[in-house]
Amino acid sequence: MTETKSPLADGENIDRAFKCTACSNHWYYTRARCAECGSTSFETYSLGTGRVVATTTVHATPPGVRAPNRLGLIQFDDDIRLVAQVDGPEISAGDSVEFGDITTLRSGDSPSAGPRVRLE
Repeated sequence: MTETKSPLADGENIDRAFKCTACSNHWYYTRARCAECGSTSFETYSLGTGRVVATTTVHATPPGVRAPNRLGLIQFDDDIRLVAQVDGPEISAGDSVEFGDITTLRSGDSPSAGPRVRLE
């Protein structure tokens, strides 16, 4: 499906990846246009499984963010990498994970949401 609107719409949680229809560049995080060619025409697709590149656990978190906060750097197909909260058991570099959902990262005055992954 070809999108013509910006993936930056207020309050829109990004649970998919983007592919530029002009140059085939892929990305996950929100942008109004392709970083490679500047096009505003793109397709969306679901992220499937990815491989864990690195993990960390954050114990000193800002107010409203759970502690400890387990995070993973995940490599998906099409050179898409993202940092996501880890749901479920411990993961290690090399593990296969699936894109889970969008979860609340911070509650309170400045709510925000972001991706979460789980073991495949």
